[in-house]
Amino acid sequence: MDVADANEPVRTAGSGGSLPRCQPSSRLSASLPGVLGGLTAFGLLFALTATGQAGLPAAGALAAAGGLSLWGARRAASTAAATAATAAAALARSDAALRQARDELALMRARARDFTAASPGWFWETGPDHRYLYLSDRLTAMLGCDPRAVFGWSLFDLGTLVDDAATWAEYRADIEAGRPFQELEVSFEGVDGRDLVLRLSAVPVHGADGRFRGYRGCGVDATAETLALVEARFMQAVVHDAIDSVSEGFVLFSADGRLLICNEQYRRAYPTIADMLTPGRNFSEILRAAAERGGFEGEGDIGAWVEQRLTRHLQHSAPVDGRLSDGRWYRISEHATGTGGVVKILMDITELKTREEELAGQTARLKQTVTALQESELRYRQLVELAPYGIVIWDRAAIRFANGAAAAILGIAADALEGLPLAGFLEEGGTLEATLAAGMERAGMEGADFDDRLADGAAADGGRRLECTALRPSGERRRLEVGATPALYRGEPAVLLVLNDITDRRRVEGELQRAQKMEAVGRMAGGIAHEFNNMLTAIGGFARLAERNPADPVRVLTCVQEIAKASERAAALTGQLLDFSHRRVADERELVAVAPLVRDLRVFLKPLLSAGIDVAIVAGDETAHALVNPVTLSQALLNLALNGRDAMPDGGTLTIALTVERPDAAFFARHRDLKPGRYVAIRVSDQGGGVPAAIRDRIWEPFFTTKEPGKGTGLGLWMVYGTAQQAGGAVELEGEEGRGATFAVYLPAADPPAAPAASPGPDLLQVAEGEGAAILLVDDEESVRRYLRLALEEAGCTVTEAADGLEALERYDGAGGLFDAVVSDVSMPRMNGPELARALEGRNPLLPILFLTGYASKETAAGLTAQAGRQIVMKPVAPERLLQALRDLLAV
Repeated sequence: MDVADANEPVRTAGSGGSLPRCQPSSRLSASLPGVLGGLTAFGLLFALTATGQAGLPAAGALAAAGGLSLWGARRAASTAAATAATAAAALARSDAALRQARDELALMRARARDFTAASPGWFWETGPDHRYLYLSDRLTAMLGCDPRAVFGWSLFDLGTLVDDAATWAEYRADIEAGRPFQELEVSFEGVDGRDLVLRLSAVPVHGADGRFRGYRGCGVDATAETLALVEARFMQAVVHDAIDSVSEGFVLFSADGRLLICNEQYRRAYPTIADMLTPGRNFSEILRAAAERGGFEGEGDIGAWVEQRLTRHLQHSAPVDGRLSDGRWYRISEHATGTGGVVKILMDITELKTREEELAGQTARLKQTVTALQESELRYRQLVELAPYGIVIWDRAAIRFANGAAAAILGIAADALEGLPLAGFLEEGGTLEATLAAGMERAGMEGADFDDRLADGAAADGGRRLECTALRPSGERRRLEVGATPALYRGEPAVLLVLNDITDRRRVEGELQRAQKMEAVGRMAGGIAHEFNNMLTAIGGFARLAERNPADPVRVLTCVQEIAKASERAAALTGQLLDFSHRRVADERELVAVAPLVRDLRVFLKPLLSAGIDVAIVAGDETAHALVNPVTLSQALLNLALNGRDAMPDGGTLTIALTVERPDAAFFARHRDLKPGRYVAIRVSDQGGGVPAAIRDRIWEPFFTTKEPGKGTGLGLWMVYGTAQQAGGAVELEGEEGRGATFAVYLPAADPPAAPAASPGPDLLQVAEGEGAAILLVDDEESVRRYLRLALEEAGCTVTEAADGLEALERYDGAGGLFDAVVSDVSMPRMNGPELARALEGRNPLLPILFLTGYASKETAAGLTAQAGRQIVMKPVAPERLLQALRDLLAV
């Protein structure tokens, strides 16, 4: 086989026309020198093949055989020329040698083909300029394309296929110097998309003159090996990461006792030898270091201790617990591997040891407590049985436990109570059971975490108390106070009931309350007399002043007006007392101009105040209006003024000031039920000693007073407080002790009313044009009846009087029922107002009736006005209010 010229294209099999195939030489049979030359070329090719395969014959043997043949041929030729006689013999020997050489050459060719076919790689050859002269067909088959498309034309083109530039620099230096190189690794993407990794090795070829003739080399496919190595490294990293992630300490020793893998948890357990726990260390070496650094305690030979530990290490005994040099407890387990190595695992059991020690202590304490608990149980059982209160456990279905006191309270034997329903022993028992059950559910008895809440005491907050009546089998009724608390009965939610018989206590309390009520009534009577004396003083005084000079109409009118105001205030006081006893309907509020009302106080206060007290009224804001009862407001201001007077026995100035303002946020923080906005503020200030801080919170209580007995009822400030509350406002005490007192009444400000329209004409009460209403007037008080008759007749009404209900029926029947309306008092002898109304309803169901009363509860008022055409007006009633109520009735 001829070696291609360095300037010719690379000859490869299967490369088509562009890569000419190498043809075997035909000149070998023509002359012996040609044969010998062919043998020499074949020897070189075989040597190239042999360099890539281990176990092939050495290239020197082939070269020696070719040299011998050449030497024999030359000698035969010279002998033939010298001696003709020996020519034939020499020629015969040459033919024999030639045949032998041909046989050997054929054998060598067959051997080279077999070796090449069996080799997993391919072969190549370059010239002195490192350009490829030969690339075997196996490379083309492996790549699936022309090798030049990957390898280029020269060895230097391989640099683009080497990943590491530094590595390629080393190999390039060897190639440029003509030195042999091994395992040059190149990687690239094949035509099928797979990543390929190839390794090339080569030896330099030198001529007879020692000159560098190029490289001959081989290559192998290392793709599978590289991928396997990458996968192995990845798996190694995964395994190491997994071992480092576990909470246990882990170490692996090989069969010869050398450390292979050790995680950080294991190193932390042995801080004194952490630096020794590195791959490659021998176990005995690590043990000796541990002994020298303090791991060996006691007397004896360290070597013996190391041998003992090494023996235990190799025996793989059962797990042992021990405290290591980091101060923590570990459970140490050693296991043999399949390859003869040892795996050692450390499990941190410090917390477990701590719990074991705590449990041991608790067990000891528990044993000591059992006896105490038994004694405590006996003691508490005795307490429950001997308790003066009834104790019952009720599971909302039946009574499950009852002590002797409960049995005595309910009037039945204790053993007979168990299993009976609770409702059977209580008046309205079903309702009480539902109430108790609902209360316990709100307390948190339902749910899986009830035991925890009960243990924490949270459920105890849901306990409730109520009063009920117990019904004994004998028919006797007993008043009970029942306390209900969540409890457990046989692991299920239940209710613990504590029964207290309060029958006797309630009787004594009732008697005490009645005694206190009589005392309060007595004190109230004195207070009412005091307040009414003040008003009667004003009424009588103004009446006497009018009598002295009846010819002065202005003076008489002024006195009469003040008498009317005093009577209104007296009526307001009566109304407040009725409100206090819940015996009348509260007066309706109306839009009041506050400034004139405050200024009118000057005339009324003047005869009530002592000579040393000056009154200063500042009420210039005419826009101040409030929705309030004017009578109760006047009475409240009067009470404050009288308190100011009493606070200044030596004289001083009493100031009443009116303002419209917007209170600050602190005010509404104190009165959270009030809405922010404009308020009418009326302040009554005195120059007395002020209110002591110790009683500031009590001055608003009913019957609380600081005055001497007989000089105050303690109702004045309470009425002021009630007036402000009724109007939707508040009252506050301002000022400091020792600097006088200022009481501020705050009322929600209202817009002033529109200007009134001009009066349409006379204020008459008519049912038709020019025809006055016919009224049946019924009242048992003659003076009241006379007043009402005059007021009605002034309005153009025709009035028929009656002293009670029976007389009213006679008048009604006598007139044939020709009445437009009835005005009747509620409380009368023989037949009262409601009875009269029922009697008249049978005669005329549509007859309007106006009831007048000095007091009536809300229930009574609602019953009187339930039917259409009925109204109720509180006494005393002004003429305007009486006529307006009748107009409203007749207009329906």
